[in-house]
Amino acid sequence: AIAKSAGAPVYAIGSSTGRDGIHGATFASEELSEASEEKRSSVQVGDPFTEKLLLEATLELIKEDVIEGIQDMGAAGLTSSSSEISAKSKLGIELHLDKLHLREESMIPYEIMLSESQERMLAICQPGKEEMFERICNKWDLDYRKIGRMTANKNLQVYFNIYFFSQFA
Repeated sequence: AIAKSAGAPVYAIGSSTGRDGIHGATFASEELSEASEEKRSSVQVGDPFTEKLLLEATLELIKEDVIEGIQDMGAAGLTSSSSEISAKSKLGIELHLDKLHLREESMIPYEIMLSESQERMLAICQPGKEEMFERICNKWDLDYRKIGRMTANKNLQVYFNIYFFSQFA
């Protein structure tokens, strides 16, 4: 889960992002009761078939030396995966949330960043290997979206519905 290059493209691969799993990690440690029943959206919905495809694609991306780093979007979703890669790499990361594949159009940035939807990875592609990265994802019939880039400024920058860079058009 380490990126090496400022400017390296950041991809989200796997399932779409939904409201399932928001605060799932905190929900998992709660005592279940009638009151907790209202928080059922905190439970993630798994898809074993997509999980298998994501596993195979990830192994191939590593074997073919296409990626610099990869991190699963587990507890706290994109928030934790992006900040962990950024911190370990001593680089910044810029994310454009409107580039993600969402299950629901009305999701707000808070929900997108904290979603714990299953079968999703955050991958840092080696610069210049985007075509090979996308070819491997297509081979395994996985959704992928270029959602940002690594930066030299050591900041986590999040954009939503703002046209910022031409390469994201």
